[in-house]
Amino acid sequence: MTAPNRQTFAEMPWPDHASALGASDVEHRVRRAQVALVFARTRTSNLCAPLVAALVSWLLWDVVKPITLLAWTGIMLAVMLWRELIYRRFVIKGQADTLKLGRQYEVALIVHGTVYGLIGTVLLPAHDAQTMAIMLATLVNITAVSLVVLSTNLRATLAFILPALLPAIADQLVEGGRIQAYAGVAMTMFLFLVVVESRKASEHARAMLRLRFQMDDLAAQRQQALGQAQRSSAVKGEFLATMSHEMRTPLHGILGITRLLQTACADADTQTRTHRLDMIERTGEHLLGLINDMLDHSKIEGGHLRLEPASFDLAALVESVGDLARVAAGQKGLRLKLTLSIPSPCQVHADPSRLRQVLLNLTGNAIKFTEHGSISLTLERREDGAARFEVLDSGAGVPADQREAIFDAFHQVDGSFGRRHGGTGLGLTISRELARAMGGDLVCLDPLETGGRFVLTLPLPDAEAAPARNAPETHPPVLHGRVLLAEDNPVNAIVAETMLRLAGLSVDLVVDGEQAVAHAAATPYNLILMDCQMPGIDGFEATRRIRKREREIGARPVPIVALTANALEADRERSIACGMNDHMAKPFRDAELHALLERHLR
Repeated sequence: MTAPNRQTFAEMPWPDHASALGASDVEHRVRRAQVALVFARTRTSNLCAPLVAALVSWLLWDVVKPITLLAWTGIMLAVMLWRELIYRRFVIKGQADTLKLGRQYEVALIVHGTVYGLIGTVLLPAHDAQTMAIMLATLVNITAVSLVVLSTNLRATLAFILPALLPAIADQLVEGGRIQAYAGVAMTMFLFLVVVESRKASEHARAMLRLRFQMDDLAAQRQQALGQAQRSSAVKGEFLATMSHEMRTPLHGILGITRLLQTACADADTQTRTHRLDMIERTGEHLLGLINDMLDHSKIEGGHLRLEPASFDLAALVESVGDLARVAAGQKGLRLKLTLSIPSPCQVHADPSRLRQVLLNLTGNAIKFTEHGSISLTLERREDGAARFEVLDSGAGVPADQREAIFDAFHQVDGSFGRRHGGTGLGLTISRELARAMGGDLVCLDPLETGGRFVLTLPLPDAEAAPARNAPETHPPVLHGRVLLAEDNPVNAIVAETMLRLAGLSVDLVVDGEQAVAHAAATPYNLILMDCQMPGIDGFEATRRIRKREREIGARPVPIVALTANALEADRERSIACGMNDHMAKPFRDAELHALLERHLR
């Protein structure tokens, strides 16, 4: 007897998405898969046909005319080769003509079933009951095996079983004897069960295939959506990095030259000019704040926000925020009330810069959106360290239906009002995310009377008292040393070189990485300040070449600091990875540069 192919379910020749006619047409793909399963599962049983023919011929050689057996065997082999030929065409052509070849294969199954059916009619010995029973049992066994290998496709099952069994059933019922009648009825019942079960198996296979392709489609859609999201995220990250660099580079020149001119002409005769320079600097600082907001939002979205907790005096920090807010409020004719229900000093442990950023955002918003009246900042702290900051204003307030939406990125309660007051719409979004990153939250509540009401809650545990510090020097100490400055932007070069010379340093200026490598090899510098994006050899490659030469000659590594408009965390990591010692983003203040110089020139 024949046996089903042992091909596993996962190894079946499924139609792929690319070649399917209309990838969304699941039913079409199910039909193709059913045909492919028939080809895959019936090949072994088909190749067993010569063995079946040989066994039948050997058993009937003495009771059936040899010429009849030889003719039947020849037809059997011809049909077997026909089926094999169709199968090979299916393998060669892939799935281009699956349905067409499937119809041809069904015709071949009809012919093959008819040939097998001759076992129960033409080849059946009428006067040898024992051999007749064996032949009918053989025919039933063959159809039972076909049910196994063809069960996934009802049409293919019926194409083989009906021509195989119906002639034998009719022949037995026509004979009229009790044994023949019994055999005919039994085979009829068997055929009925085969058809019913084959139909169930085929529907089950269709359901399984349909589910498989639906899951494949869903997985493909999710993969495509994930890929699109990743590409969008990468593009957005690249856009932010590029915009940050392109905006920071001229901004550094504007702010730097403004500060230098302001220092040079800060006398009574130039009061108007100094005032205008102050306006330029404030505008530049505002632009820098917008850029920093965008970068903070990018870090938060990408999960790259890092906190830097430290011990600090909470009372001093809040008072400094109040001082800054009081100045801004006074310029609009507003009053600022600061209420602190904590001792002074009050040492706590948290990220002071991020807390300051959130409080400045809240007080800044309150001042921005209040035309008349007052602003208040209140702080309460329990013994367990839970702190509660409340910012109230007498402005227009926030509508009840907008008190959650205002924390969405780029959201403004009123677009025209937002345009009139400026801003990116990221301040509250960043403030809430920072609050939550520090273990607290930021909410907008119903006002006590009128205006806006924001409440910031944070865990601020006690910290050990900070050691007493000496009073900072009014003027930074004069430094000594020789510095190589690699900067291709002429404006930024003037700013940096002037700051370095005012700090007491000797400066050599180069405009690209190749010159930087050459000067570093020819002159022993105390420090190299390296721009990262320069024509020809960039700052990263120049640093790698300098470090390579130092290793080759056994020289002491000279400190190299990235002085660049690339301000993302990934830029800092890249700078350190190529061999630099530190990273400072443009624009920077004199004090920031002086602190960096002191670290590396000690």
